[in-house]
Amino acid sequence: MKKISILCAAGLDQFIDPIIEGLSGDYNVRKFIIRSQQDVYNAIDWADIVWLEWANEVAIIGTNYEGIKGKKVIVRLHAYEAFENFPKQINWNVVNRLVLVAPHIKEILKIFIPDIDNKVKIEIVSNGIDLDSTPWRERQSGHNIAWVGFINHKKNPQMALQILKKIVDIDNKYKLHVAGSFQQLRYKIYLEYMIKEMGLQNNIKFYGWVDDMNGFWKDKNFLLHTSTFESFGYAVFEAMARGIKPIIHNFRGAKELYRKDDIFNTIEGSVNIIKSKDYYSSTYRQWIIDKGWTLKNQLKQIKDIIKEILR
Repeated sequence: MKKISILCAAGLDQFIDPIIEGLSGDYNVRKFIIRSQQDVYNAIDWADIVWLEWANEVAIIGTNYEGIKGKKVIVRLHAYEAFENFPKQINWNVVNRLVLVAPHIKEILKIFIPDIDNKVKIEIVSNGIDLDSTPWRERQSGHNIAWVGFINHKKNPQMALQILKKIVDIDNKYKLHVAGSFQQLRYKIYLEYMIKEMGLQNNIKFYGWVDDMNGFWKDKNFLLHTSTFESFGYAVFEAMARGIKPIIHNFRGAKELYRKDDIFNTIEGSVNIIKSKDYYSSTYRQWIIDKGWTLKNQLKQIKDIIKEILR
């Protein structure tokens, strides 16, 4: 049985476990949490196939390691790496496939490396939602708005606050439920201050990191997504899979992922989506199925890539 090493920098293995589980029936798969350069070498030495999760420092060390020659190598680039100098330092000569999670990520990457297509074969394998473990039920409009994700500059929490203020001025029953921990303390200071200044103390609740997301989603009517950039947006698709209406800021690539009726450009536009009578629980889940953004489809594509590079 061929051996696959999955290399992840410490703290960056949040998307890989379902893939490991899906591959384990056909391959001997081990996840290596990388904390040192020697960890990279050990993981590569063990494997027949090397999966470098994230095109970051670990991928740079790994692809420039002499011991990787003769191995089959896959690099998966998610999003943030495209904006860094990492891809330029990767030795693409030893990489069999570069896996990207969405078409617009390729567009971004080509801004910085215009000839990337000449350096490595690229496959677009969208992330997938495990619909079997994501329960759907009929939802309807209401006053509970979820906001999910790490609280940092990319997630644009200040826009969420402006939207909340606008909708609360129309109807003070609306509440914003924030699931996620602060990654940048300046936002904690800013949000706490502005919540008081805007008089929103009774309209927003911070849950911190939430382990029981099934419980969190139970009474939510909307998912507000204000990010300035995403590769896929798991929180949005998890909400849609549950029948929850999404309200999505129009970042570059959003139109390739989501229904146009759920995308907004302005604060007024987001309020219009919330107040609209259009609410179609089954449509949101069906969108994921029709687009093929399921875990089953993701695993099939990955298995096909591995079979191809082993030929």
